[in-house]
Amino acid sequence: MRIGLGLRRLCGLAALALVSAGPAAAQGRQPSSEPAPDGRPEWVAARPFGESDVYVLPKGVSAFVFGLRPTRPASGATSTESAYRADFGLPARFQLGVHATGRAEGRDEAIGNIDAQALEMRWAFAEWGRVWGNPTVEIGWTEASRGPDVATVKLLVGGGQANGWRWGSNVIFSRQAGGERESERAVTAGAAYAPARFVSIGAEARFALTDRLVAGAGSRTAPSHEILAGPSLQFRPVRRLFIDLAPLFGATSDSSRSRTTLLAGWQF
Repeated sequence: MRIGLGLRRLCGLAALALVSAGPAAAQGRQPSSEPAPDGRPEWVAARPFGESDVYVLPKGVSAFVFGLRPTRPASGATSTESAYRADFGLPARFQLGVHATGRAEGRDEAIGNIDAQALEMRWAFAEWGRVWGNPTVEIGWTEASRGPDVATVKLLVGGGQANGWRWGSNVIFSRQAGGERESERAVTAGAAYAPARFVSIGAEARFALTDRLVAGAGSRTAPSHEILAGPSLQFRPVRRLFIDLAPLFGATSDSSRSRTTLLAGWQF
């Protein structure tokens, strides 16, 4: 029941975003082969990295993304996160994101089941290229049916050069609203080179500190240190379709053995 009510609320917000974005789509959208009206390059709207987001979608542009993220821990069964994500570019450099996610533990659970939904709002401080790093802030709330809800705050930065180089980084803080009140402080970073329009090749890394409340003690555990790094690839067989693959591998005893992100998205 909780998931059903949450999804209905999120669907209503998504419909509102589409209504707001519709006039802009009819009047202001540029062909996907050209920069957006504010001067940002087209690669910004096609999420270039598996772990890091960059900036916001142009107003009137929507993107729908399906993602899989299998994570192999140091011990135990692999868990696979599936995500269905819809993002809507709004006026004044805002972006609304509506997400539905699920998690399968091991091989016994079906991948694709939904057990959480999230609402995210993103805002860029200035038009693309006006401020170094194109800083953007994002706040989000995840309503979960298994486990506590989670609040998240992100700072996004990124940029690129005309010669094909591009980069992005996120600073992330998230905390559970109940249970062990697990907190995560993470930094992600990626850099890539695009020798042609339809492909980019690079590398990504993720560093995270995670701690939680000690039951009955009123204190928190010592943070675990996770460092992951690996290659990154984006393939764009047509202009509106993008496919990202980022297999990352652990570098510390607290790290997962691997964490692989696979994304497939379509822009409207």
